[in-house]
Amino acid sequence: METEPTGRMEPGQLQALCMRMHETCGCEGTRRSARVLTQRYEEALAPSGLRATQLPILVALGIAGPMPVTRLAQALSLDRTTLTRNLKALEEGSLIEIVPAEDARVRVVTMTVAGRGILEDALELWSRAQASIEERFGRQRLDHLLSELAALSELVRP
Repeated sequence: METEPTGRMEPGQLQALCMRMHETCGCEGTRRSARVLTQRYEEALAPSGLRATQLPILVALGIAGPMPVTRLAQALSLDRTTLTRNLKALEEGSLIEIVPAEDARVRVVTMTVAGRGILEDALELWSRAQASIEERFGRQRLDHLLSELAALSELVRP
């Protein structure tokens, strides 16, 4: 049973606009690529027990050391809700500790010794996945892509 169109556009116009969005939208294109890349890195990281969303948190702590949750969220360009969900899983796995700072309103995230060991294992797995992607896509192309994505992020950031 065919239903009566309810929108303001003719079906062909709507279909054309949908095709344009699908083919040209920066958000949709990067999210689609990100899903495929995330799956690849998730497969590679599986033996470590870390998710692709958790590794950058440990990496940030490995670079900067202990830091407040708010600063960690900023460093990772994550909203606090998403970061908190990922921190909870890392804390439950005893890979991080979250402790109050001198100012009790501030919570500081610290990587544990176990977290450091898992990070080291995960980085070896990541290196293999990264090398495979660089080999298939090309190191220069990947560098250029990452540079362009960083520039785009800066331009559209509120």
